[in-house]
Amino acid sequence: MKKTSYMSAIILAALCAGANAQLASTPWPTFHHDLLHTGLSPYSGPLSPAKMWAFGTGMAIHSSPVIGSDGTVYVGSVDKKLYAVNPNGMQKWAFTTGSLVYSSPTIGSDGTIYVGSEDQNLYAVNPNGTLKWAFATRGNIDSSPAIGPDGTVYVGSDDDNLYAVNPNGTQKWAFRTGYWIQSSPAIGSDGTVYVGSQDCNLYAVNPNGTQKWVCTTGLFTWSSPAIGTDGTIYIGSWDCKLHAVNPNGTPKWTFATGYFIDSSPAIGPDGTVYVGSNDCKLYAVNPDGTQKWAFATGNEIYYSSPSIGSDGTIYVGSEDNNLYAVNPNGTQKWAFPTGLWVNSSPAIGADGTVYVGSCDGKLYRIGPTTLSVNVGLDNFIGDFSLMLVRVNVLDSTGSTVATQTVPAAATTNVTFTNLPQGSYTVQAFAPKWLSQSQAVTVGASGPATVSMTLLNGDLNGDNFVEDQDYSIMGLAWYQEGT
Repeated sequence: MKKTSYMSAIILAALCAGANAQLASTPWPTFHHDLLHTGLSPYSGPLSPAKMWAFGTGMAIHSSPVIGSDGTVYVGSVDKKLYAVNPNGMQKWAFTTGSLVYSSPTIGSDGTIYVGSEDQNLYAVNPNGTLKWAFATRGNIDSSPAIGPDGTVYVGSDDDNLYAVNPNGTQKWAFRTGYWIQSSPAIGSDGTVYVGSQDCNLYAVNPNGTQKWVCTTGLFTWSSPAIGTDGTIYIGSWDCKLHAVNPNGTPKWTFATGYFIDSSPAIGPDGTVYVGSNDCKLYAVNPDGTQKWAFATGNEIYYSSPSIGSDGTIYVGSEDNNLYAVNPNGTQKWAFPTGLWVNSSPAIGADGTVYVGSCDGKLYRIGPTTLSVNVGLDNFIGDFSLMLVRVNVLDSTGSTVATQTVPAAATTNVTFTNLPQGSYTVQAFAPKWLSQSQAVTVGASGPATVSMTLLNGDLNGDNFVEDQDYSIMGLAWYQEGT
């Protein structure tokens, strides 16, 4: 009986250890969202963007952010640090590595954060920012790690190897390619690991570290693979093509763009493949390899890889210093400006905010535009319970684009979100109070606020606002020399 209980405890502990090392179940736990690298989120982003905050690091951010279960955002910086940033934009902690951090972090289900550095190490960092372990390779690690179903951590290195690392930080195996691996591995449903190499090949590697197959691309492969629902693997190459490869390793089709592809493809729910190119365009490619549309930005789409919201909006950064939101039909939804190039890939939070790094050294949290209207009824003495306040928002043509009627209070707050950026007039009304209007601009720089106080219009006390009240007002203004 004791032996059975002891063995059961060992088995249970082993199962728990494996489970703890798996990929976390969070809004965005790894590069390109999931092990298949689809870039597809269950959440949609803002209809119109505004900066909620910008967290500054010491140098450029090429790393792509990931999001923990508590809303903490993790991102690497060229200043040699991995940062943990609270949802309010304040630093939680910073973990220092020995060199630049281009790698994007990955979060395990036990909260461990895995990230590579150009000091040639793969780091496992505890949720409190302390070192758990470091795994040394013989080359820079710009590849972003992936966590397999059994807890194995996979990452590429510039020493030409794809490494499989046990959850305790020891080497499981190393698979050698012909040149650097800066591509980030994707993992298929059967455990096959797919990764590109600078030796111009896409590799499929079995979970035991043996080669399953190799498919040649025309040139260097910095891009990371993405896996479709039918098992097709998509990857970009410096041969200026997006490659579609069958699950058995044979070429399916290629789609030509105008220049190198460093960006990693994303896959929409209908099978459309989205990829950026250094020809300054984001492409939407049908599952049969034909072009659906192309969206032009003002400069190269370099390392930024598309992310897709649940409403079909595609988000991608460009070296024209903007993060773009593109509608499913290929038209621009919005552009959010940062201070420099956007090579980071965006992540979408559960609350609909979008996070992205910029070469200006800042991590941006982008939410919906917000217009907050504070209406004061400060000279009223009595019960507000039966009173209402109405607030209208008018566009430049005088048309009402938004309105809310809410219970009154000494100071009534009304908030409008996702208004398109532009100039508006805010009107506020309350029974027996004079209305007021105020101009406001809603933009990308942050929340807009309007505050106004309504004066009681029933000056003669007969519970009506009428001509006599306006006469009293006019006389008062005249006497005050107004």
